[in-house]
Amino acid sequence: MRRIAVLLISLFVALPLLAEAQAPASKSASKPATKARSAKAKKPLPPPVPAEPEEIEPERMAVVPMVLRGESQCEFGHKIQVIEHPSLPGRFLLEYRGIKHVLTPQPTTTGVIRLEDKRSGMIWLQVPVKSMLMDGKKGQRLADNCMHAEQLAEVQAAPQATSTQLQ
Repeated sequence: MRRIAVLLISLFVALPLLAEAQAPASKSASKPATKARSAKAKKPLPPPVPAEPEEIEPERMAVVPMVLRGESQCEFGHKIQVIEHPSLPGRFLLEYRGIKHVLTPQPTTTGVIRLEDKRSGMIWLQVPVKSMLMDGKKGQRLADNCMHAEQLAEVQAAPQATSTQLQ
């Protein structure tokens, strides 16, 4: 009987001590998880891209007449629409997958037509026989082999011109 009494007394004394010992451990265990969550939530933001001025330089404006406007059919059934911006002269609206991007002409030394949205990183490249859409921030092609009606006509006329020259 005496053993049972000693055991019960030791349990009554030990239980509050065990509860105190476990309580701070569980609180401290939750604190690092909270800190980890807050560290993920507070990723440093990229520096803001300055807004482009409303008027663009003559060098960029020289590119505007060469941009093909309208719909282009791309690989894998993608469609891209390029139209003049209604309120910003020299700028274009490019619609891809339901999202519109404001693109500004960029001069190049190669003759490639380049339109770029510095904020989103979208880059539209146009050559005589095809166009492509790039994500400049990720360095990935989003749409390739995009053909506007004028580019398609250029491609279809090319084999005839080559065969005529060889004869």
